[in-house]
Amino acid sequence: MTIRRLPQQVADAIAAGEVVERPASALKELIENALDAGSRRLGIEVRGAGRTLIRVVDDGAGIPAEELELAFQRHATSKVRSLADLEAISSLGFRGEALASLAAVADVECRSRGRRIRLLAGEVVESTAAVPVPGTALEVRDLFANTPARLRFLKSDATELAACLKVVQAYALLYPEVRFEYANEGRLGLRTPGRGDATAAAAAVLGSAVAAELMPVEAEGIRGLTSQPRLHRGSRDGLLLAVNRRPIASRALGYAVEECYLGRLERGRYPITVLALTVPPSELDVNVHPAKREVRFRDDRVIFGRLQRAIRAALNGSQPYHVAEAPSTAGSPWRTPQVRSAPAFAGLDSVLGEAFPAAPRAEGPLRPLGQVQDAYLVAESAEGIVLVDQHAAHERVLYNRFLAQLRAGSGASQALLLPETVELEPAQTAAASDHRDWLAALGFELEEFGPQTVKLRAAPLATPAARARDALSDLLQTLARSLPQAALENAAASLACHSAVRFGDRLEPVEQRRLLEELEQAEESITCPHGRPTRLLLDWPQLKRHFRRNY
Repeated sequence: MTIRRLPQQVADAIAAGEVVERPASALKELIENALDAGSRRLGIEVRGAGRTLIRVVDDGAGIPAEELELAFQRHATSKVRSLADLEAISSLGFRGEALASLAAVADVECRSRGRRIRLLAGEVVESTAAVPVPGTALEVRDLFANTPARLRFLKSDATELAACLKVVQAYALLYPEVRFEYANEGRLGLRTPGRGDATAAAAAVLGSAVAAELMPVEAEGIRGLTSQPRLHRGSRDGLLLAVNRRPIASRALGYAVEECYLGRLERGRYPITVLALTVPPSELDVNVHPAKREVRFRDDRVIFGRLQRAIRAALNGSQPYHVAEAPSTAGSPWRTPQVRSAPAFAGLDSVLGEAFPAAPRAEGPLRPLGQVQDAYLVAESAEGIVLVDQHAAHERVLYNRFLAQLRAGSGASQALLLPETVELEPAQTAAASDHRDWLAALGFELEEFGPQTVKLRAAPLATPAARARDALSDLLQTLARSLPQAALENAAASLACHSAVRFGDRLEPVEQRRLLEELEQAEESITCPHGRPTRLLLDWPQLKRHFRRNY
């Protein structure tokens, strides 16, 4: 076939498909333009899940009347002047494609600085004077009406509407100094105060109960909020990352956040995190994705490390799990936060009807009161009654101890009265060979006793001799399956689980006291290494309220 230049209308539609994938994409571009214009208040309305209407009204700098038509031409922008500017981009938009792309696939009307323009399928159909108002008002109607193939690929109204709301919520969280008002079909769905308070913005977006459980993250070039370990979700939807206030998708940075919660959350549970990273524009490339969803860092490891240090510093202030009172007398009178899922960013206040109590202070010294069901320790502190899961608590103590031994390269061991023969699978045999030094540091003394067999002569001092064989077998299986970066922690967690006291183990008063003392001194003692809570606090005011004592 003969090579020929595409008609401009076809080329525009193709380009628009890269930028405007769905109504939420169009809304994102309009919000970014408004923020780049210095807006402090945004009014957003969506009808027909964004297909019928998307309206964004702002109080920003606006577009000069004589430049309004030019703004809808492809690659027309006020944000980039030269090739050198691409290495120092500080704005959200910069390609000059957003307005042109929207005009190519919708009926668009824009009013700004005393001028009004309307475009249909990329062509100007009206251009008249208008009443001067602050900022810019832009309406996108009948999105994809002239590209029915694109329209057919959109999801249900509920899905597209949720995507639009999530876009608004993301920018509302990242720009707390801007007041966002969002309405769907004329009904107000979201309003943020715009006072510059990140927690207040989070309360408006996620609900006050969730916001109360978010801790500030502040470090060099990093600001944001992250959840107490006792608040978590069953998906990664609660993770919002931004670079230079631009929301991004980054698997590496997402993993950096999750890794900070290892040992604090159970497997399959994820934190709620809103983090904004500030990086010199020369250190990253924001022009690697048509929709600007991804960025490329010049040095990933530096950013990764800085992010983890900031989150871990915040997590040092984590509070223990706390007994929460139910909102009514129906059913069980107590509920605990660890069984609760927080709403995704697309959820509002109503998703989480109950409120978390105020974060308690550290309990102080724990005085043992006894043991119940040979499983839980009951203690008294300055703050209230503390229930301790004896297995989870001992796991945390031993995990910290074994991890220290692995890092130091030495640990105490006990000789077995009768050495045990342990048959290994090939992967376990390889793990035993690869991690010989780690095994010795933990206290295991092994002797080869055939191609797939070892003789266990000594075990860690903290591991009961009767469990040493199973502990070794599971430890080697864990090491065989672990990624290199997580092998150390996984090894300590595996051995701690086998060595800790179990449910059904009766503890003498002196053993109870020693375990509580060790738990008080342990770092990150709120959870076991698998993320389960070690203790639960019922504070004195709650106890008095329950028994209707007012003194």
